[in-house]
Order: sequence, then structure tokens, then C-alpha cells
Amino acid sequence: MASDSASTTRSGAPPRPGRSPWQTLLAVSVGSFMTILDTTVVNVAVHALQLHYAAPTSEVQWVVSGYALALGIATPLAGELGDRFGTKRVFLASLVGFAGASLLCGLAPTLGLLIAARVLQGLAGGFALPLGSARLFTAFPPERRGIAFGVFGLVLVFAPMIGPLVGGAFIDAHLTSWIFFVNVPIGVVGVLLGHRVLAPDEPRDPSRPRPDWLSLAAICPAFGGLLLGATQLGSGRRAMALLAFGVGAAALVFLVVRQFSGHAGPFDFRLYRLRSYGIGSAINVLGQVPFFGTQFLLPLSIQVVHGATALDAGLAVLPMAVAGGATGLLGGRIRDRWGPRLPLTAGFLLLAVGIALLRARAGDPDPARLALPLVIAGAGAGVVPPLTQVTALSDVPRPAVTRGTALFQATQRVCQALGVAVLSALAIRSVTTPVGSPRYAAQFASGLADAYGLALLLALCCAALALLLPGGRLERREDQPQPVDA
Repeated sequence: MASDSASTTRSGAPPRPGRSPWQTLLAVSVGSFMTILDTTVVNVAVHALQLHYAAPTSEVQWVVSGYALALGIATPLAGELGDRFGTKRVFLASLVGFAGASLLCGLAPTLGLLIAARVLQGLAGGFALPLGSARLFTAFPPERRGIAFGVFGLVLVFAPMIGPLVGGAFIDAHLTSWIFFVNVPIGVVGVLLGHRVLAPDEPRDPSRPRPDWLSLAAICPAFGGLLLGATQLGSGRRAMALLAFGVGAAALVFLVVRQFSGHAGPFDFRLYRLRSYGIGSAINVLGQVPFFGTQFLLPLSIQVVHGATALDAGLAVLPMAVAGGATGLLGGRIRDRWGPRLPLTAGFLLLAVGIALLRARAGDPDPARLALPLVIAGAGAGVVPPLTQVTALSDVPRPAVTRGTALFQATQRVCQALGVAVLSALAIRSVTTPVGSPRYAAQFASGLADAYGLALLLALCCAALALLLPGGRLERREDQPQPVDA
């Protein structure tokens, strides 16, 4: 344990006797698993909720969209809250809020109340995820962050992939409310564990400037507008999407101009001047389409093209999650020894190969023939989320890690929504017949091939960007990070 303490001191974080960074990893993983699971567990429940509340799809869709919007609006505010009130305090409060909102979701007697509770869920989850990741990053020394985030990648990859499996199992058993109730015991364990093992918050810096309230107020129209635009684009409402995108873009420009005018906003956009943060963020933006977009399409395509049930669709993508978990650990070890270039390049190339095979078999009615493409794509996907984040943060000065994580993940939320919207639009572009008609599956499969084609192209672009990353050890670069203004 002495070597751990020495390494932690070299990385700029004072050692905290009696607390292992692996305990921090466990606490953050439990809390994050709950919030990440809910990004996909409800996707397979839209039809069941439509029947339960006797509501049209356009209204029930807000159970998914309301959560995504709230998550995207809350995430960029997490850095400000964590710096002001302490990351541990806000992280634990967020887990309590998420578990409580989950209970309200399961008990909601009307669709309106369910949507309201889902918004509360999204707000709590948006605070918890970036603060947990920032805690994890600062808990480990630079030379062990790859393996730490590789283990954490089991959560980042496994939770969204088993979401359809969990949701499908509850729906097929006519226990729809339990897709929400399942979060309550997980949340209780996460709060108790975090309270016990997370190190206390560092003392507040009295010299920290007061928050810029205009910048904080602009967060809602900026990220809310961009996310709403993506949602409306996916629903085919192009006029509303363009209006929302315009409002979001204008508010985002206001945030940038406001900060470079000398005001203390919730973000530090100067972080993009750091090579690792800039390249990592670019990979993060483009990589959400092949990574998250295909995860959204897979369960849907298996049900539509192959006629599988919700549970069977969840089981079909399970090999992808298993393969991703294994390669995430391997990729983390390689990163700690050889830098991020090799594992991230290989990860995106494997993801591209898997997507290419899925594209070739888009209209194949045999689900068994999808097993190999899913394993290959999963092997690549397992490396992508954890190593992209730890790479982006590698040169960020310690005081800026919380805000850097919030900015990284806020951008990620917007790009996930855009990825789902764009790939969904491509998948249904060729559909001219009603759902359930004999030709619907064939038309959907044709559009699905186009969607996979775009995902394949972007995966290759990300592999090319990964070649620009460092190819050696990063300890010295991380121990002595460049100032943001450099």
C-alpha cells in the first residue's frame, strides 16, 4: 500500500490513509450502474407503457425523451455544484434523489406523473455520473487510471447493454413497474457504500469566484435546446428540430463568449487547447454514433427484422456486453503501459468490423448469425467509453477535473441523442408501409443497412483520430500538466 500512497502523492493528490482507491471504484460503480442502466432499460417498455396508460406513442415517448433531456441539462451543472458543495456530498444526494424518483416512477398512477418523475430521475442522474467519474479519476495515480477505468468500463458498457434484457424480462412477466423499482435497492446500497468509503470532500477554496448566474441560466436553453432538437429530429418534426437547434446553438455561443469575456462560467472551454482533451473530445463526439446509436438500434432491429420478443432481443445482445467487459480490462492495462493510441485505435477498428458485418446481415432473418458480429463489435466497444474519457482528462489540471468531466459528459449526452436520432431517421427512411405489414421488416432492413453504413464510417474516423494520441507512458505528462492558458 505504500507504493499506492507514493504514487498518489506524485499525481498531485494528497494520500488519504485508510482508504483504497479500489473502494472508491466500487462505490462509484454501484451508483453509476443504476443511473446508466436507466438510459436503455425503458427503451423496450414504450409499447407496454402505451397499453398501460392507454396513450399514443407520441406521448409515451416523453418517458424516454424527458429523462434524456433532464440528464443532458443537469450534467453540465454538475461541475459547478461539485466545486461549490463538494463532490461526495452532491454525488450521494444525487443517488438518494434518483432512487426516490425511481420509486415515484413505479407508483405513478398517470402518464403525466410518470413523465415528471422521469425528469427528476434524469436531473439526479445528470449530477451523479460526472461527479462519480471525477472522483474515480482523482482517486488513482496516473499509471493505474487505465485499469481503473477499464474496470469502470464494465459498468459503462454492460449497464446500457443489459438494459433491454432487464426491461424485457420484467415486461414479459407483466411487471412493468419493476423496471423502476429495481433502482431503489441499488440506490440504497450505493448511498451506504459511498458514505462509508468515499474520502471526505476537500476544503472549499475561499478565493473561488462567485458563479456567473447568466452563464448558469444559459445552460438550460443551450443543452436543452440541442437535446430537444435531436429528439424532434428523430420524431420527424424538422421545423421544431431546427428551431430547437437554433436556440441551443445561440445559447452555447453566449456561454463561450461570456467565459472569454472574463466571467466564471460552469465550464472552462480553454481545456480544448490541451491536445489530449481536444482529441479525446473529438473522438467522444463522433464515437457516440457508432457506439451508442448502434446499441439503440440493435434490440429494435432484432425485434422488427427477426420477430424476436423483448426478452429475446435483450439476450441476443448479451454476447456484445460480455465481450466488451473483457476487452475493457485488457485495454486499460495496455493504456497504462503503452498509452492510449494502441487500444483506442484497435477498439474502433474492431467496432468498425463488427458494424460492417451487422450491415451485411441487416436483412438476415436468423438471429444466430448475428452472434459473431456482436462479439466483434462488443470487443471494440468495451475499450471506447472508459479510455476515451481517461485520455481526455489525462492532462487536465487537478482543480479543473470536475468541470472538465462535466463538459466532456454533457457533450456526450447531446451526441448520444443526435446519434440515436440520425440512425433512427436513416433506418425508417425507406419505410412506406404501416408497422406489422408484410413488407415493413424488409423496408426497415434496407434503411438499417444505411444506418450501419454511417456508423461504420464514423468508427473509422475515430480510429484515425486515435492515431494522433500519445503512444507511450503518460505519467510524466499527467504529473506535470500544462496550464490551461498555455
